[in-house]
Amino acid sequence: MQYKSKILCAAMILVLAIGSAASGEAVKLNTAEGAKETVVLLHGIGHSRLNMSGAAHALHKAGYNTLSVSYPSRSDEIVGLSAFIAGELRGQRVWQNAEKVHFVTHSMGGLVTRQYLEAYKNEIPKRKLGRVVMMAPPLGGSEVTDFLKSFPPYKWLFGPAGLELTTEIQRKNHVKPYYDVGIIAGTSGWPYLAAHLVMPSGHDGRVSVESTKWIGMKDHITLSATHSFISWKPIVHKHIIHFINKGEFDHEA
Repeated sequence: MQYKSKILCAAMILVLAIGSAASGEAVKLNTAEGAKETVVLLHGIGHSRLNMSGAAHALHKAGYNTLSVSYPSRSDEIVGLSAFIAGELRGQRVWQNAEKVHFVTHSMGGLVTRQYLEAYKNEIPKRKLGRVVMMAPPLGGSEVTDFLKSFPPYKWLFGPAGLELTTEIQRKNHVKPYYDVGIIAGTSGWPYLAAHLVMPSGHDGRVSVESTKWIGMKDHITLSATHSFISWKPIVHKHIIHFINKGEFDHEA
């Protein structure tokens, strides 16, 4: 039985690691002609800004400036990562240069954004803070992390922040949003087939639908998408743009 558990752990970590990517250029600003609003895009753990390029392209076409940020997601705790983001946004003068600043995040990027907007709210102009859309955020933690946290390769691969993604730790976070938040949850577990053995029904292979919910959120929608690829789906991009524009998702789309 112990041997089977080790095999299962190894298989899950291998699949989790497939989506990892090199960071490359840390920040990419793409301006749209006449745009006065900027969308900051933050990827999840083990990825880079490249994982958000599909969403960034859709937002740029919709008339927004986009600022995609790569951050060292496996090298620090979430508090430290939020400080890194604060420094990058100061360096880019995001709050000074835009009339509104929105955030679009994937996975742990949502937790980093939650921490940033809470810890640095005294330096964020309230009138300029727009809306936040989170794709597959483990706000209540990840059941997969609960299962893998004691397995040494997981600690090595995902670092300090990865160990903070347990349900025990995240469900102790009682921060509530003071801004409009829309959350998109995936319901397709492929290709994380082993996740079905450790997760409740209704999940994207890494995060359960229930764990994506946040008390105080403005809207929530579920779509057929898997965790690593949710940020690439055109239907997801349409819902992101709709929420940023309207403050709600198009539940009839």
